[in-house]
Amino acid sequence: MLAAARREAQVAANWYEGRRDGLGHEFLDTLAQALESIEAEPLRYAPPENIRTRRAIRCCPLRRFPYLVIYEIRADEIVVLAVAHGHRRPNYWQRRR
Repeated sequence: MLAAARREAQVAANWYEGRRDGLGHEFLDTLAQALESIEAEPLRYAPPENIRTRRAIRCCPLRRFPYLVIYEIRADEIVVLAVAHGHRRPNYWQRRR
């Protein structure tokens, strides 16, 4: 996971925790489940909408939270590019490729 994606996840978790005790932890648990799913089946998820690239970039929506895990499948690894809110700043993460 890129450092920027890790920071995004922590900022989101802090925001949710500020709204209700334990909700930030639920966000991080949901994110961990998504990462496990991505690792188990990286091709399961579709590319992000409106993105045309030859690179193997995919998008996994989080359950219950309006966030997306944007990741790239490289030869021997999966790199998380962003943990992005699904309704804010679309495609800002593209410069991280």
